[in-house]
Amino acid sequence: MPLQTSGAISLNDIHVEAGGSSGSSCTINDSDIRGLIGKGSGSTMSFNEWYGASAAEYPYATGGSVSTSGNYRRHTFTGSSSINFSQAGNSSGSTTITYLILAGGGGGTGIGGGGAGGYRYGTTTVTTGNKTVTVGGGGTGRTSSYYYQKGGNGGNSSFNGITATGGGGGGAQINYSDGPPASGGSGGGGVFDSGAGQTHAGASGTSGQGNSGGSGRRLAGGGGGGANSSGVNAHTAGTNRGGNGGGGRTHFGTTRGGGGGGTGWTAAGSGGSGGGGNGGPLSGAPQSGSANYGGGGGSAWQSTIARNGGSGIVIIEYQYQ
Repeated sequence: MPLQTSGAISLNDIHVEAGGSSGSSCTINDSDIRGLIGKGSGSTMSFNEWYGASAAEYPYATGGSVSTSGNYRRHTFTGSSSINFSQAGNSSGSTTITYLILAGGGGGTGIGGGGAGGYRYGTTTVTTGNKTVTVGGGGTGRTSSYYYQKGGNGGNSSFNGITATGGGGGGAQINYSDGPPASGGSGGGGVFDSGAGQTHAGASGTSGQGNSGGSGRRLAGGGGGGANSSGVNAHTAGTNRGGNGGGGRTHFGTTRGGGGGGTGWTAAGSGGSGGGGNGGPLSGAPQSGSANYGGGGGSAWQSTIARNGGSGIVIIEYQYQ
């Protein structure tokens, strides 16, 4: 703990704060003692310069899959668990915790691609003790063999009071009550109707976490929104072509949070970079979003193959020495 801020202060007090054993031999010119106040060897010093001085402390925790690189320690969680901080750090060292919290992606459907899970990246501080880490699962893809059932939303992920919202499920045919796409971290892709080909907007994403799904039109659905960009509208690259999923973001060396591709009568859209599942045309096989990438599920018109969203991930990193 920091040294006192007034009154008599002893060399032994300073020595203990610097990490020495009480009563052991030391001098005021020892490097660890000088280091508390940033003094060079042989500098002129007075005891009151050590008032409030504190040895550098850094965060340190256990839990998850742990790796280190240089002075940094990383905890990766691919499923819900907990992390226990035995040290929270101080201003003389570091208190900064960098996090990536990615929710589960939305499920694909018969028309629109699923939206990526909400993507939150930033810094925070912690207190010592056990913290719950929640990793959201992917949303369920359409279970019916027809195209009137939209996909399910992904599950939320969270750490230290910070929550990422699950991706929105892709939309089905607008003529049915279960047709419209769902909002989420990123929104699900838009639907089509059986009429004259009006445009139907994709669902919205959550501000700061993702983007909206692309719009759908007659015979083609929009791509699901991604963490870095919106889903692509249907019909933009050829007649009756489904839209591509929006692209993901890159942190910790990996791109995650891609939206699912929409389906189309002529051709299907591709999944967005970062784990978005490809769409499939008509009865062709779509892809589910990639596990632990928070990707949206791809869509296919009449396929009975599951196209679930991908599960999320939580990564926590800090300077530990």
